[in-house]
Amino acid sequence: MRIRLAVVAGLLLAIGSAFIAQAGQPSRTILVLGNAAFINDATAQQATGAAISRDAGMPLKDVAVLVLANIPLSSLPPPIQDELVNFVSGGGALLMTGGAQSFGSGGYTAVAPIIPFEIRSDNDWRFISFRASIPLQPGHPILAGVTFMTVGTVNDMNPRAGALEILQSAGGGGSAARPGSVRVGGGGGGGFLYPLIAELGVGAGRVIGIAFDLNDFAGMRDRDLFVQNTLAYLLAASRR
Repeated sequence: MRIRLAVVAGLLLAIGSAFIAQAGQPSRTILVLGNAAFINDATAQQATGAAISRDAGMPLKDVAVLVLANIPLSSLPPPIQDELVNFVSGGGALLMTGGAQSFGSGGYTAVAPIIPFEIRSDNDWRFISFRASIPLQPGHPILAGVTFMTVGTVNDMNPRAGALEILQSAGGGGSAARPGSVRVGGGGGGGFLYPLIAELGVGAGRVIGIAFDLNDFAGMRDRDLFVQNTLAYLLAASRR
């Protein structure tokens, strides 16, 4: 009798869970930390079907996608600092956006293996003059329907071997290309490229890095669409 009751209780629980999911209740979570004013929580939740949380105390075990938006590594809660690499390699998805407190300027050399760029400096946020953005993977899902503005300030990093470069900007900071970069054009001003968006698989997880601050792109017509595309892509890639 007890076994039959347990089976019935289990079925009721499963039916209840299915009903909640069908009713539109989010079953996965995107945790957003840092200066992410470029994310409209309600719009992102509607577009992805995931709950958007900004609770820095949320355990990473409950997170499918983590967004780090221009926040120093040292400002993250200690449990997130300690588990960040394991979170990604264990199947989580990470979106990291640029700024004066991100990448090298944010102390992320400590977790360099999960960064889709090669960090060259601990002071890499700089003005490069406004240059056109060049899609290298125009068919990538995060770029669907998106046209980028010119980019003027970036975290100046190298392309990382093994990463997929999705967007870059024409350079001009030197007369010779950096190792691993591609020469473009001719004449004065140098020819290396600045990588702007790159993707890296790390263990079972996935990371997308954006080497500019999306808050600076408030005037970009397709910014919200780009954010929604990227969050949905990472949510689909996450195994959590």
